[in-house]
Amino acid sequence: MRAAPIALAAWLLPTLAVVIVYLVSSSRGQVPVCFPFLEGCTSISGAARRDPSIHIFRAMMLPTATIMAAYWLLARDWLAGLGDTGRARDAMATLGLIGALFMILYIVFLGTDGRVYDLLRRYGVTVYFAFTALAQLLLTSRLQRLPAAAKTRVGPGVIQAKIVFGVLMLSLGLANIPASNFFPELPVDNMIAWNFALLMKGYFGLTALSWRAIDYRIVTRAD
Repeated sequence: MRAAPIALAAWLLPTLAVVIVYLVSSSRGQVPVCFPFLEGCTSISGAARRDPSIHIFRAMMLPTATIMAAYWLLARDWLAGLGDTGRARDAMATLGLIGALFMILYIVFLGTDGRVYDLLRRYGVTVYFAFTALAQLLLTSRLQRLPAAAKTRVGPGVIQAKIVFGVLMLSLGLANIPASNFFPELPVDNMIAWNFALLMKGYFGLTALSWRAIDYRIVTRAD
């Protein structure tokens, strides 16, 4: 079985989910009509928390959590196959798996009321974004450390693109607090969140390009 569709689904499914729920919510007058990536008129959670968007979001994002967990296990084995002998690849996979688990926590409690539920939802989404982004940065770091021949197999363009995505994500994260202070009248948090999520999901798409090019396959091991 080819592994590329796993990485492709980790990119497309959540990307489509947030776009669809925003279009549904805005068409029903539940959120303002705008281009959220540039205007930030609502948050991703705000677009997804009402009926029927919440059901669409859960139906698309819960399978995504499983797909992401599979992605990180495959990425760990991919690094090993490329000659990465460091233990950091296990740390990368662990971070990614934790991120996937907390995404489930966020999805389950999205749209619920109560202070405890609100805390769980916020905790879930924060850990999901932070740990997934850290796992991606660690994967990029390991790819950079590969021998030249292994880098050629990955695709130099893919590695460079992953570096650019990582730099952009870090820049958005670091810019969030000062930008909010300098431009308090703008929904900076929402704009950054939409674009950060777009980059984070696009990172999986870059992996799909590499896995497709080398025809990386899932190998089942007999007991």
